[in-house]
Amino acid sequence: MTGPGRTDRCPCGSGRMFRDCCAESDAADLVARRAGNTRESAFDKLLEFALQPAFDDDHTVAEKVFWGDPLHTRGADALRWLMESADGSRKYDAWFLFDWDLEGDGTVTDLFLEEHGEGLTPDERGLIQRLGRAHLRLYEVEQIDRGRGLRLLDLWNGSRLFVIERSTSLQVATWDLVGGRVASDGLGGHLFEGGLYVYPAVAKERVVGEFRRLHRRYQRRFPGHDSAPFFRKHGAVFNHLWLEQVVFPEPPKVTVAEGDPLVFCRAVFETADVEGVRAKIRGHADVRPLEDDRFAWCEQGPEGLRQVGQWSFENGRVVLESTSQTRVARGRAWIEGLVGDVVRHRATALEALDQAMHDLLRPPPSPATGLPEAQQRAIRELYDRHYLLWLDRPDPDLGNRTPRSASQGRLWRAKLIERLKRLENGWERAALAGGAAYNFEWLWKELGLERPPA
Repeated sequence: MTGPGRTDRCPCGSGRMFRDCCAESDAADLVARRAGNTRESAFDKLLEFALQPAFDDDHTVAEKVFWGDPLHTRGADALRWLMESADGSRKYDAWFLFDWDLEGDGTVTDLFLEEHGEGLTPDERGLIQRLGRAHLRLYEVEQIDRGRGLRLLDLWNGSRLFVIERSTSLQVATWDLVGGRVASDGLGGHLFEGGLYVYPAVAKERVVGEFRRLHRRYQRRFPGHDSAPFFRKHGAVFNHLWLEQVVFPEPPKVTVAEGDPLVFCRAVFETADVEGVRAKIRGHADVRPLEDDRFAWCEQGPEGLRQVGQWSFENGRVVLESTSQTRVARGRAWIEGLVGDVVRHRATALEALDQAMHDLLRPPPSPATGLPEAQQRAIRELYDRHYLLWLDRPDPDLGNRTPRSASQGRLWRAKLIERLKRLENGWERAALAGGAAYNFEWLWKELGLERPPA
């Protein structure tokens, strides 16, 4: 079989002569160009159809459904920049074309194929049919092949797939959540089509929880339906959650078990008798010894004994670290009642949660070019020490358990894995923005955990 002649129409679909278009391209590039041209021409025809005056009333209602509460709570002006952006338009167009219900007539795509399908090329018709069968689903990014694609875990059915997506693979981080419309490329592979929703790992509980709640309600009305019609019906929810969690996120509201706001507190006490104070603390029934001359201070709670602070000794001083101002006040009364005027309160430092999370997720400064290796190593070791201390500190995300203790139980081990994934995700996102990376492999091993995917 011979190739096209130089004066033949180019097989990429551009309409130009082969000599003036792809004569110098290899076969793979020719296939890619043809696929790109097919996609562009198919979408142009589909959008032209959807923008006819006959759909004006549908667009009026659909925009309110798609953009949701922010249109009412923030006003259209606050969203105008997003609605008119290329990304916002791409998200809305894909949803309107493939998911919006025309009240008995199917979708815009169904109607377009019915009325104009015969006028499409076979490639255009095949592409639109594949997109019409696809729907938004929720995935977790497990592995990234930068510049090529993503290995995804379907959070609904547990299946895994590889999606060819060059640009997105350069922008997302491991453990990000992705709301995407995955379609066949016609050659046995998978591609994202239409707008893509990327959520940080910290939003996983909220995003997955909302879809689980909606799915329970949907199944009560339509028992036996599979997930495809559910996701198609709730496609706009991907956008609502993206606006809530990414575009207009609310600040976190976290409390300790007693209901007090979570604030990281560090109280320092002067003493002339370190050994005497250490002996008193060690011998108290409310105290449990930890490593490195530190002691867990515990109280009886509704669910049993819980750690509410940690005592340590630094440079001849007694230090209490806790997670609320009320707790540190109780700790001060506790130590003064235990040893009397042998200790004297010097100062209490407070750090709010948002600042603490900023510091925790902030990447370490990259060593400057030419720094001696000893200084570079010192910078890396600074963050190693930070996370080494974290291993034995109560974490609110783990029910105020330490990561080490959480790793021992099945329920809390699963929560700890999610916690580590969020930490990794935060660092990788910072690295993508120009910061440095941090290797968490040692933390997984230290906690005896196998890093997913297994």
